[in-house]
Amino acid sequence: MPGSSQDQSAAAIAGVLLHPGEEQRYRERTPRSLELLTRTQPVIPTGHAGGMWYQMPYPVLLERGKGSRVWDVDGNEYLDLRIGDWVLIHGHCNDHIRDAIAAQLDRGAQFGSPEWDLAYRMASLLADRMPSVEKVRFLVSGTETNLLALRLARAHTGRAKLAKATGSYHGIADVLVVGRSTISFVTHQVPPGVTQGVAQDVVEFPFNDPDGAAEVIEREAASLAAVIVEPVLGAAGMIPASTEFLRRLREVTERHGIVLIFDEVVTFPIAYGGAQAYHQVYPDLTTMSKAIGGGLPLAALGGRAELMDLLDPHRHGGKAPVTAASTFGGNQAALAAGIACLEQLTPDSHARVQALTERGKRGIDELGRRYGIPLHATGLGHVFAMHWTPEPVVDYRTRMQQDDEKIVNLGMALMNLGFYHFSFGSFLLSTAITEQDIDDLLAGIEQALHRLGLVG
Repeated sequence: MPGSSQDQSAAAIAGVLLHPGEEQRYRERTPRSLELLTRTQPVIPTGHAGGMWYQMPYPVLLERGKGSRVWDVDGNEYLDLRIGDWVLIHGHCNDHIRDAIAAQLDRGAQFGSPEWDLAYRMASLLADRMPSVEKVRFLVSGTETNLLALRLARAHTGRAKLAKATGSYHGIADVLVVGRSTISFVTHQVPPGVTQGVAQDVVEFPFNDPDGAAEVIEREAASLAAVIVEPVLGAAGMIPASTEFLRRLREVTERHGIVLIFDEVVTFPIAYGGAQAYHQVYPDLTTMSKAIGGGLPLAALGGRAELMDLLDPHRHGGKAPVTAASTFGGNQAALAAGIACLEQLTPDSHARVQALTERGKRGIDELGRRYGIPLHATGLGHVFAMHWTPEPVVDYRTRMQQDDEKIVNLGMALMNLGFYHFSFGSFLLSTAITEQDIDDLLAGIEQALHRLGLVG
């Protein structure tokens, strides 16, 4: 309800004040969303079953989608710029993916035996397009896959520590949430519930700082099993790594026998072959999820045969050095969806979406210049974001200069104008998006700036 203690406490936690006029519009457009969300909260914390819940003053609840559009429970239509939290690279209810899932469900959704057909085809598709991937193992989530990658690195090197970039996000496991992040309101570098024993195995290096990162890795090299990096810091606001930065990580890890892991859970769709193909920098292990499942839960770990073979008992006298079991990893319905997804994710489709992202970024930067405001864009491939910062955002330090209150209010105003997206100013594109959609978004941002009184 308007003015409830829940809404007031949320705003206080977020550290923002909502624009009264836009908040009122939001509430008037979405009363059923609030009603249903309130009903779920006694049994589901935040009311969101599992995904990212943050949206001010409360999330709208969606009930259907088709192509690039979604509709909420109040009947409002939106251009979908969130694509199921990074997942629906071909938009909603894609016919080819839907038909593949339906056909597989008629055969069986889950067998519990080695998958001799779909898994082979899906693994081959991934290996064909991902330059560093020789072998593949299927799992369900990005968190699970990053943990297995770290375990392989530790088994291979005999070392314990993990190095990760400041501001990165690699999942919710204890070892992955240690450090500075932008994804939650918790500011502790060791979050509540994480032990010091876990925390001591994690070191951070500065993102997009080749010399600074190399210095940390050199200092910790004797104890480092792995370096993990997102080629685009997703949750921090779609901040692309520079090629120079990734090349330096590759050089220093290779020199010290440290396993380099690219977390391509988010970046897999930015180019044909992912970020590693775009930058021509090749890791030892690659973790993938989200878009590869065509809308169903699917993840994959791929990499050099030498590392992946640690999972194979046949290559180690019948006893694999590393055990990995994932009940729903390689689920038949998800594999069928993933194959149908990748078959449509061609080099031409990547190029078209990349051009749309560049169109959006240029438009946001132009709005900043035209009105003399500190509005900047970041992004690469199919993802981009807007930032209100005194200087362009290239790393954690510059991201933390952001005026979150302005970005959140811009986001709320854009929701009122029919653009569904992340409240922290990020936009994800599907292949269903058009040039007109991007132009409409840019016009919406300009209209929102006026409605909030941020420009004259």
